[in-house]
Amino acid sequence: MQQASGLDNLGAEVTPATGLPVTGVWIAQPDARPDARIVLYVYGGTFALNRGPMQEIIAGRIATHARARVLLFDYSLAPEHPFPLAIEDVTATYLALLEQGHDPDKIVVMGDTSGAGIALAALISLRDQQHPMPAGFAALTPLIDLTFSGGSYVSNIRSNGSTSDVELIMTLAFDYLQGADPRHPLASPVFADLAGMPEMEIHADVNDVLYDDAILLAEKLRGGGGKASLYEWDGLADTWQRLAPLSSQSTAALARISQFVRKQTGNKAPASKADADSLITSYQGLIKEFIQPHTRERVDEIFEWSRAHGPEWVWPFIQRRLKHGALVTQDQVERDWLTMLFSEASDGMLLLSASRHILLSNKRARDLLDSKTPITLKNGRLFGTTERDDEELQTALDDLFKASSARLQRAIRLDGIKGKRGYTGPTLVRGERLQQESEGRGVPPVVLLRLLTPPSETDIDETALETWYGLSKKEARLAAAFATGISLSDFAESNGVSITTVRTQFANLKAKLGASDQAAVVRHVLQASKQNSFP
Repeated sequence: MQQASGLDNLGAEVTPATGLPVTGVWIAQPDARPDARIVLYVYGGTFALNRGPMQEIIAGRIATHARARVLLFDYSLAPEHPFPLAIEDVTATYLALLEQGHDPDKIVVMGDTSGAGIALAALISLRDQQHPMPAGFAALTPLIDLTFSGGSYVSNIRSNGSTSDVELIMTLAFDYLQGADPRHPLASPVFADLAGMPEMEIHADVNDVLYDDAILLAEKLRGGGGKASLYEWDGLADTWQRLAPLSSQSTAALARISQFVRKQTGNKAPASKADADSLITSYQGLIKEFIQPHTRERVDEIFEWSRAHGPEWVWPFIQRRLKHGALVTQDQVERDWLTMLFSEASDGMLLLSASRHILLSNKRARDLLDSKTPITLKNGRLFGTTERDDEELQTALDDLFKASSARLQRAIRLDGIKGKRGYTGPTLVRGERLQQESEGRGVPPVVLLRLLTPPSETDIDETALETWYGLSKKEARLAAAFATGISLSDFAESNGVSITTVRTQFANLKAKLGASDQAAVVRHVLQASKQNSFP
């Protein structure tokens, strides 16, 4: 066995792939099982370049984090082998894996740049031939439009003084097409019918010329009823061929793809609550010796919460750990659970850089940004929809990103306006600066934003608020009104009392709720209103 050369590939080993219509290598950890999940990696070389050592590093990262075997293989290259020969090679390789007995539900296809376009074209061809689809498709800065219609080919163009990256891509694309129509659905999959495609995860860089290709692909798939997650980064590699250290953003993107691979190929949830309870009990017994005594109570609380609430992601997680013998450290247990709690949290949560670029977001935050809120996303950056809201947001972020650590939390209210997008408010935003301990080592701070959008119609039981939190009748009425989007000044005016009185009442109820700011007040009240159950 030979080991992948160059940068750290986390101990993954490289072995020749046999029994396939093309040459290639398997990349996996030494203890990987022959029946492990498979990632079919179609590397990007702008249709003309051989795979390089950097792509072995990428495959090693995916293999390690996804606990998978990654097949990195060669395919026909232009200009000697023009369109669509590369697509046919990918199709034949996938079918060869199925003939060897591999389950398509345990295979995820992945491609970067031009490789993503070739891979997606192969999936379209497989669908048209009525072959089973893989469990998922991961696209890393995909090139899927050879008409180059996206605006990012102009706005994000880069030049080395003699030629630009766009000119180079176009030249090699023309060598690949050799007179074929660039609008052919297999040449530019963005023009194809994407019905029946597997779930996709797409990663793009906001400063890359291929940025709009990723957006077009996500919109096309969603428009056809498919499921796609688009992650927008600031700092991904401008090429995945060049041997160079991975940026923190690139490392995070590869880790996220690995999570996608594991999710798509994981075991299904047990059929009954009794099965889930049995799994939790077994898992707690297995990991007991690996948990430090002072943290055991905390982990037990997490399990009891999951037993009561039972979100569907709990059971596959525990099943996977049981399958691997649960030989994990306390740090690994907490990291996996916290990652999933972030993803499934009821609050919209974003990790934001100082330039307002979104580094990470959960599902609730993405849903809110797609809806009518006072916050919008432009080129991967967060903005207020009005000048006033944008100034409020910028002021809060400036405070949070200042060098002084005196103030690490801020809460603001963005009211929005009634305009072309409809009524866009209000939204409460709570920000907290993270990574203070790392800042002295050159790691920039990030801000965690929580988004709370009061629903337009919420049946809040004021009597229950009085009972559970000890609020007076006036305080309960104010809390309910504030949680549904009524400002303190509007409440004062509509009830014929002074703003000073209302502010005093609000300060009292905030203390009784144990809330640190306005956003926390809304969260407590809204949580209490859900299905008449109280925290």
